[in-house]
Amino acid sequence: RDRGEGRSAGVGGGGVVPWSWGVFSIAGAAVVALLWVSMQLVAMVRRPPCEELLDVADRKVAELQRRMRDMEAALRRPAAVAASTPERLPAPTPADPPAADVVALRGRATASAQGLAALGAPGAGSGSCLPKSSRTEDDGYPDEYRGWFDVQGCGRCLDYCRWVGDSGSGGDPRERTAEADSWWSCRLAGTDAAKTPPGYFVTWKYALCSGEGALAPSQVADEQHPASLAKMGNPITEDQLKAAAANHAIGVVVLVCKRPMYLERTMRSLVAAERDLSKFPLVISQDAHDPAMTRLVRDEYVAKGVAYHINHEHEANAEQIAKTFGQVKHTLGYVRIAQHFGWVMRTMFDRFGFEAVIFIEEDMEVAPDFFSYFGATLPLLQKDKDLFCVSAWNDNGYGKMVLEPRRAYRTDFFPGLGWMMTKEMWAEVRDRWAVAYWDEFMRRPDVRKGRQCIRPDVSRSFTFGSQGTSSGQFFEQHLSKIKLNDIAVNWSTLDLSSISSVAAFDAFLTAEITAARKVSGPEEIGALGPGGDAVRVQYDDKSSYKSLAKRFSLMEDEKEGIRRMSYRGVIPFAWNGRRAYLYTEQWPPNLT
Repeated sequence: RDRGEGRSAGVGGGGVVPWSWGVFSIAGAAVVALLWVSMQLVAMVRRPPCEELLDVADRKVAELQRRMRDMEAALRRPAAVAASTPERLPAPTPADPPAADVVALRGRATASAQGLAALGAPGAGSGSCLPKSSRTEDDGYPDEYRGWFDVQGCGRCLDYCRWVGDSGSGGDPRERTAEADSWWSCRLAGTDAAKTPPGYFVTWKYALCSGEGALAPSQVADEQHPASLAKMGNPITEDQLKAAAANHAIGVVVLVCKRPMYLERTMRSLVAAERDLSKFPLVISQDAHDPAMTRLVRDEYVAKGVAYHINHEHEANAEQIAKTFGQVKHTLGYVRIAQHFGWVMRTMFDRFGFEAVIFIEEDMEVAPDFFSYFGATLPLLQKDKDLFCVSAWNDNGYGKMVLEPRRAYRTDFFPGLGWMMTKEMWAEVRDRWAVAYWDEFMRRPDVRKGRQCIRPDVSRSFTFGSQGTSSGQFFEQHLSKIKLNDIAVNWSTLDLSSISSVAAFDAFLTAEITAARKVSGPEEIGALGPGGDAVRVQYDDKSSYKSLAKRFSLMEDEKEGIRRMSYRGVIPFAWNGRRAYLYTEQWPPNLT
């Protein structure tokens, strides 16, 4: 009836119009609709089909740009991190473009993120954070890795991440983000998604926080220690170093002289390795004043707040000391290196006050978990009086002779090549430090005093110095073949009780050797096939060690009566994919 009377609540302020006007209006709308459909059909015929897809992509880009404007405050981090924003794009749905086009779309998003960073977004932690997800389901598999993280990079931990799927926990996400039918997934802040889909995170670099909404670990360092070394940027001061030392940081010193091209490679690996800057401050100690080295250190590392620079002057008595060894030209370099090491130790321990120091030379690369390894083993070194060092090096660490990146051993041998000692050990040797050949000094019985070092199965350091004082000694034949670990192991989560004391390691190693199958040599191991249970080979130290070592490609020499990497005469290594032990009849006792 209303339609017949021509009533229209929206026309003429509610007045009455003739019924024929309604008919004309309807007819006109139909004509307009028909024309619109025709135009769309013509446009679809005239343009390539891929433009349909581009329209979808353009709409997606517009939506992303809107989201990025909303997230601008959250993107308060360096460009390198901001560029990883595409990892947080919404998961594709059936209505989204195909995978290849999503890749292109993510490329546009990367450019947008980099553009925001280039505009000068301030540092993380200013308090502009997206709220946690509104979803709460699926807490994931119960393990030590799940919890709250600061994925958005705002300084607060509002992203909940964990292992989900059907295959249980996959372990440390820094090592892998997928395991069979399980994957590492997050309830990301600012979203209403319960999970990110498989493949969303290809790598993982974020530190676990203490709880929901907590300060991100780097922010804790900043707030508790405003003058700390938690960020690179401004040059490091001596007061900051002393403050870090007072807060139980481990000093990391790189000893350099005149090989700047080597130092660049070393520093790249150190900066790339995961490290809490406030816990592992870097110091570069330069021997003498090579101009190229000075410029590199000053411009690339001091000015940018990467490392603190100290300078050791050549000591006037070096040549006189070298004469006492004969062959002055050959020995002088070793005298100066020993004097440099002694000066560095006095500076790091006595002047700056560090309780523990890691020593690295300018021709070394380090593994991704280098600092994790030393951070986890320091408490053992400080507590156990039967230890005097921790080393990153395995002298028998050829690629085919190592097996377990999560395994560490005790050894009676001093390995050096990326090593740590404590202030207490320095106090023992300060007044009688080596005048030359400092590493041989550390192996002397009156220095070692029956103590051991901790060393890894797979080396966490690698020396590439084919040129230098040692003239590349053993480099081609030996050093160049050592495998540098390439797996990021979180050492703080490992059970290190087997190396925590002499008694514990004796029990562990005795059980391992006793359970191993006794064989005669590498040929018999080869006949067993690759992989499998451990084997043991007995040797006589005086008559058969060198021949066995040669057959197994082990280092044949000894220093101060100690075989390289040995413990009570036992040398653990790997052969043909299985654990192997060389041992003597003296130890373990009562072994048949």
